[in-house]
Amino acid sequence: MKFFTSLAFFACLCFTGLAQQRPQHTQYIQNNFLLNPAAVGTESYIDVRNSYRTQWLGLEGAPTTYYTSINASLDKNDRNVPLPKTKSSYNASGVSVNKNNRFHVRPHHGLGAVMQLDKSGLLNTFSLNLNYAYHLPLTKKINLSGGVSAGLLQYRLNKQDLNMQISEDPFVAGEIPNMNKFDLGVGLWLYSSNFYIGLSSMQVLSSETKSNNNGLQAALQNHYYATGGIRLPITNSISFTPSVMVKVAENGLYMVDVNAKAAYGRRFWVGASYRQRDAVAAMAGLFINHMLDVSYSYDLTTSELNRVSANSHEVVVGIKLNNPQKTICPQWVW
Repeated sequence: MKFFTSLAFFACLCFTGLAQQRPQHTQYIQNNFLLNPAAVGTESYIDVRNSYRTQWLGLEGAPTTYYTSINASLDKNDRNVPLPKTKSSYNASGVSVNKNNRFHVRPHHGLGAVMQLDKSGLLNTFSLNLNYAYHLPLTKKINLSGGVSAGLLQYRLNKQDLNMQISEDPFVAGEIPNMNKFDLGVGLWLYSSNFYIGLSSMQVLSSETKSNNNGLQAALQNHYYATGGIRLPITNSISFTPSVMVKVAENGLYMVDVNAKAAYGRRFWVGASYRQRDAVAAMAGLFINHMLDVSYSYDLTTSELNRVSANSHEVVVGIKLNNPQKTICPQWVW
């Protein structure tokens, strides 16, 4: 079973029209720069994220994904500003308030990195990307950033565990099963404290690999992402954030995610997500303090895979460093 699962996922590298090549994340709304490098450096602290996702439990060889990310802003004017000691230091969404800089940031740079490992049966995909973004204020409340991501994608098929029925199977012979690819992505991010709109393209370079032994070829497919969300205050302590994400692969495959998130004060949030033709998910998160937060999501599979799988789990742990304002909830990305 592991062989056929790996083959199904690996075949999307060799032929068009089968599947998206990038790992699936339910909680990308907690870490938007996974899909858009322009979101790097929006916050004034150093944001470290660690995630583990296990998908389609019960299906042998089903995907598991790990990632660690870090991003920070450089030369941002609200970096190292002390926390105001007033009763109104936080607004309804838990954003630390500083009247001199809350809605205005001068032009600044953002830097980040993402290391990711995705295992699907016998196929292991490792990626390491470095990200850069430049942030430009358009008005006192609205900012625009442009970003680029560059790195390495490495594909490895574990042939040692293969039980081959055909010794010369062209799918696992030659150079194709073990590849190193250069990865490039670009993005734009328009944001304020109340909304965001993002456009990005990942795996911009096709970077074809051809096998001299069997004529097979593999290429990275361009992936396009469009997203947007708005934060709506409901009461003094509750805010509601609906958002949408449209994902399109070069082969024409597309998917739409619809998300909703409700935050209470500065400590707790709950959410739900619908992923077209795939799953519905429930999410919840807790801001333990100004340094640590944790969130969890549970996906209910709605496709035909629900006959053989026990759904999916994802955990994200966030750490905020160099955070003298003691910001608990993100100010610009949520």
